[in-house]
Amino acid sequence: MLNTYAAQTIHTTSKINTRKCTLRYIKPTIRLFATRPESVVFKAASTQDGLGITERAVQQLQLIQKRENDTEQMLRVLVDSGGCHGYQNKMELTSTLDEDDTVFEKEGVRIVVDSVSLQFLRGSMVDYVQELIGSTFQVIDNPNAKHSCGCNISYDIDLDKIY
Repeated sequence: MLNTYAAQTIHTTSKINTRKCTLRYIKPTIRLFATRPESVVFKAASTQDGLGITERAVQQLQLIQKRENDTEQMLRVLVDSGGCHGYQNKMELTSTLDEDDTVFEKEGVRIVVDSVSLQFLRGSMVDYVQELIGSTFQVIDNPNAKHSCGCNISYDIDLDKIY
C-alpha cells in the first residue's frame, strides 16, 4: 500500500504482481515532494540583503500556524506581471519549497521567495495590514519600485536598481 503524504518519508511493503519481475516483495523508502531541496537558502529576515518582516506580520503568521496546527506553513511571496503598472505581488500559504527559493525566518515564521521575485523585492518589508475593507499581507517600502497605482496593488520597477 502506498500512502501519498507530501513532505514525508513513507515506508511500505508492496507485493509485486508482474511476470517480468523476479522480486516478489520489496520494501521501498520513498521521499515524495521534498520540503527542502538542496539549493534552498535560509536567511534571517533582514532588508539589507533580502526581505524583512514586520512584527504585525510575524504575529499574524504565528496565529495562522497555531490555528492550522501546522508550524510548517510559510508565506510565499512572488512578483507577477499584471495590474495597471506592470507588476504586482501575489501571496499564498505553502508547506513546500522549490529549488530556487530563499527562506527568510523571524521568530519561527518563514517567508519564501523565488530567485526571480527576490530581485524585485530585495530590501522590502512584508507587513500585515488591517483596514475596513479587509486585512492582508502586503509588501511595503520596496526600494526597487518606481511608481505605484492609486490602489497600491501594482507598481513599476526601476530596472536600473535591479540589473
